[in-house]
Amino acid sequence: MLPELLEILRRDSKQLEIDFERASIEGKGTPQEIADFRENSFQSFIERYYPFPYRVTKGGIFDSFGNRSDSIDCVICNPVHPHTIDTKGKFRLLLADGVDIAVEVKPDLSTYAELSRGLIQGISIKRLRRAKGSGFLEINHPHLYEHSKQLPFVIFSLRAKSDVLSTGKDIIKYYKENNVSLEEQADMVAINNSGIFYNYKFKEHFVWNRSIPDDKKIGWYFEGWGQDTLAGVLFHFQNFPPSVSHIDTPVLKRYFKQMRIDKLIRIDSEG
Repeated sequence: MLPELLEILRRDSKQLEIDFERASIEGKGTPQEIADFRENSFQSFIERYYPFPYRVTKGGIFDSFGNRSDSIDCVICNPVHPHTIDTKGKFRLLLADGVDIAVEVKPDLSTYAELSRGLIQGISIKRLRRAKGSGFLEINHPHLYEHSKQLPFVIFSLRAKSDVLSTGKDIIKYYKENNVSLEEQADMVAINNSGIFYNYKFKEHFVWNRSIPDDKKIGWYFEGWGQDTLAGVLFHFQNFPPSVSHIDTPVLKRYFKQMRIDKLIRIDSEG
């Protein structure tokens, strides 16, 4: 990866930590005010890497089949999304067929209750369906084509349990206890300056060149990105199916090559 870009992302990571801490001071009054400060900070970060004509906002998302999601903190709208905004520039209506990625910001996932709330919001996102999937997959990979009709859902946090792998086990525990199907599970849970829990739902999505059997390429993995976790987030964002297929390779994707992580651990709820 381009060293200069990596260094910028490391500084972005530090700035997010500062901004989230500052929110506790400047957002005096109500928990909602603090949450708003933090959401705005994360949205500002995303906007730097998804500039206009992409748009970044928050809210509930509707699909064309009558389903509506919970309100989500950070919604990345594809340039094709209708300009359905009010007089203050806020989106009045978010449509699944024009949304690329939905991100819920949860500053601290060390408690099971807060983690569960984020996962519940994710289920409401994963139940939405785009009318069409990625056209490049329809003929050769019909299962991936159907999967691409779903919106990618991510949780971003600054904190997890002191033993970060325990948070991964809690993710699996929640899904097992509540009988949540694989297709309704989150795609990624990122812990800044630590790593990423990534849910590989198909062996074709596994991005690491390792001697791992195909049947082990499916499931939750912890990727140890350390201080480069934000780079890992954007790296995975480039691989999510967009609401409208790209005509050419996205600019950022060209620079996310030869990515390295400190560790890759398969997460098991019992191990």
